[in-house]
Amino acid sequence: MPWSAPPPAPQCPACKKSVFATEAYMAADRTPFHTRCLKCEHCKKSLTPANLNEHQKKLFCPLCYEDLFNPQGDIPERVVMQVLPIQGMFIVEQKLKEEFLSPEELRKREEALAAAKAWEEVTGKTDHNASSIKIMETVSIAPEDSKCI
Repeated sequence: MPWSAPPPAPQCPACKKSVFATEAYMAADRTPFHTRCLKCEHCKKSLTPANLNEHQKKLFCPLCYEDLFNPQGDIPERVVMQVLPIQGMFIVEQKLKEEFLSPEELRKREEALAAAKAWEEVTGKTDHNASSIKIMETVSIAPEDSKCI
């Protein structure tokens, strides 16, 4: 069996020099960098594995990465919250910024308010006569579907 040379060491994308295991830090895509080459491409700040962001084999600090790749300029502020039951009761609060709601969202809001009102009616009444009246109304609407127990 003839002798063969070991495979070449991988290169650091920042400085283009060979990276050996003792001086390497592996980025998220398994690309080895020298620990001394862990610097932001934009502002040259030193990076740690905790605050490292990588884009196309280039390293960025969180602030530069956010500014360059996640612009936040033209997103309007919206405050729309979902109505959830609290201890079995719907507590509906007025929401801000209604001018941003689409007609579909307004329709869904009205349906939710109607459901909240119906839930309050059902759970708020403890009078047994009132519930028996509702049952009697239901039976009188569809008597052929009603069954006596």
